Amino acid sequence: MNQPILSIDVSKSNSYATAFLAYGQVFTSPISFANTRQEIVIAFKLLKDLKKASGKQPRVVLEATGNFSKPLKYSFMKGGYEVIELNPIQTHKEKKRNIRKIKTDPIDTHRIAQVYYLNNFKPQANIPEETAELKNLTRQYESFNELHRETQLKFMSLVDLIFPQYNEVFAKLCSITSLKVLSAFSTPEDILDADINQLKSILKISNHNQKWIDNKVKELMAAAKESLSYKVAQSSSIRVLKHYIELLLTQKAILKDLKTEITKYAKLSYAFPLLLSIPGVGKLTAASITGEIGDIHRFPTTKQLTAYAGLDPSVYQSGRFKATNNKISKRGSTYLRKSLYQATTAAVRKVKVRPNNQLLYDYYNQKREQGKPYKVAIIATANKLLRTIYGVWKNNEMFKIK
Repeated sequence: MNQPILSIDVSKSNSYATAFLAYGQVFTSPISFANTRQEIVIAFKLLKDLKKASGKQPRVVLEATGNFSKPLKYSFMKGGYEVIELNPIQTHKEKKRNIRKIKTDPIDTHRIAQVYYLNNFKPQANIPEETAELKNLTRQYESFNELHRETQLKFMSLVDLIFPQYNEVFAKLCSITSLKVLSAFSTPEDILDADINQLKSILKISNHNQKWIDNKVKELMAAAKESLSYKVAQSSSIRVLKHYIELLLTQKAILKDLKTEITKYAKLSYAFPLLLSIPGVGKLTAASITGEIGDIHRFPTTKQLTAYAGLDPSVYQSGRFKATNNKISKRGSTYLRKSLYQATTAAVRKVKVRPNNQLLYDYYNQKREQGKPYKVAIIATANKLLRTIYGVWKNNEMFKIK
């Protein structure tokens, strides 16, 4: 291959780069530059020199290293250069081929170049701004939601200690109404000594009728009388409980804000309503799938999309032996795979006797009847869902059960 490239090994604070005129033809010795606006100029100068020497526009080849490589990739793409981003798994395989274990950044630039030249890689496509925003928002939402779930568990554990019978009163212990009540009346004694009108005014924020409010007051009083509290270090426990309440209320506000933004950007994609037409795929799931896939046309076949989602089977073969019980590769987008899994479990769930999605439900049952375990059947059905998504998106048609 006669394509000139700048092979870059990226680390947190600085990077090493080696220029190649073609496969096996080194143009310069490895150079080091800091990952700063001032020093990236060194890399851009090297690219200009490489273009002048080769007569061709060089490409930038680097290994995906999470947040370390993203600013560099963006800078080179903005500068008008095609960027090839390699999966670390691919470069690691190349490293393992060497008998001696050598790890130096200059040598790694040669390995990165070797992987590029021996494979047919396509340059990174420019992602539309609205797609990039949607992808980032859904990922950040998932991160905050995970934090919110962890906070809820710690909060509920503390409530069990301070006010043991409280969880019998509210079906959703972490609802805004429940949190407001606990913030004002944190212990059974606080409830028993409470001003009833003040308690009722807090319960009114739930927008329930007066009968519900009166019943809740009675339930709270009964729970307070029956609670056997742990009163050792209670003062500090109550202080921490109130901090958890503030934290939960803040997290709820953040999640609500992110959800609003996600919906705004998701509606800009023609794929969003198409995905929503598939029973079991909710708004957040549809938004996440839309953001992760971006453009369905960059996947010529469903097989390639399946690999991108990491739902393709891993293959193990040695000599005449070929494993038949292969797990999925899990080498694609974790966020896409998780969204598909959530949508699949929702699709095969029954609501009022009937399943959410008859097509996926029948497929799931077929797998179970074949003796597949629950998770294996769900993964197989997630694969079926992904093929369905590919079809409705590629053909720009709403989902229909034939």
